[in-house]
Amino acid sequence: MALRSALLLEDEPIVGFALEDMLLELGFEEAELATTIQQAFEYLESRQPDVAILDVNIHGERSYAVATALKQSGIPFVFATGYGDAEHPQSLREVPTLTKPYSLSDLRDVLAAVHPGAANED
Repeated sequence: MALRSALLLEDEPIVGFALEDMLLELGFEEAELATTIQQAFEYLESRQPDVAILDVNIHGERSYAVATALKQSGIPFVFATGYGDAEHPQSLREVPTLTKPYSLSDLRDVLAAVHPGAANED
């Protein structure tokens, strides 16, 4: 897999750890879990992941500020939410949404949508 590192923004640790395991199974070397928006920004201050997966609702706050920063930095990302993509702001409507609950193949497919080399590994 061409992707090696991922930032995961997820406020439910069990979901975050499951997602981390899926990414490792897909061949990622690093999957950093941030459980708050502040932690995500702190991670981005020191590192640039190959891809990011953002839960939309983080402790009652939307992750769109992190999404905007990723977009401005050219880092591909996807949203992960149980609410679908209807609520995304206009500027982020083109971002793929991984609908919870999702499978390993769903994750592989959505990563391939934002980074063409991501689906080469089984």
